[in-house]
Amino acid sequence: MEMVVICGAIALDEDALRRLEIAICAGEGASPLSVSLVVVGDAESRVVNRKALDHDYATDVVAFDLRDAAVDESGVDGEIYVNAEMAVREAPERGCSPESELLFYVAHGLLHLLGYDDATPEQRTSMHGLQRRYLEAAGIDPPRS
Repeated sequence: MEMVVICGAIALDEDALRRLEIAICAGEGASPLSVSLVVVGDAESRVVNRKALDHDYATDVVAFDLRDAAVDESGVDGEIYVNAEMAVREAPERGCSPESELLFYVAHGLLHLLGYDDATPEQRTSMHGLQRRYLEAAGIDPPRS
């Protein structure tokens, strides 16, 4: 996974990131994906969320599946934007480190790229359960709530 850091509020452990990606792909029976991970702050997250989903607020994660995008010739399967500033704020309330919270967002984005949706409360609960399971499988303490 290629990582671009725009907001350095959290230093991500690349080994933990790799373990998480492997755990998710293995658990889902999926081939490894070529993903660009972009670590942003609130301002950048709000811009991406507004442009992509027409939501005018910062969010934790936005994922773009580029496999069918005729405009993308880079060979990248998807892009995931995760909000480091939000992870720093949310982590204490969720009983985990900011890095674990941010990796929880990464897991969410990867699951979206593998076809999961969170449009309903049931889907969101299911995705969050999978995120926790895959963080644990990668040796990362997941958020408690």
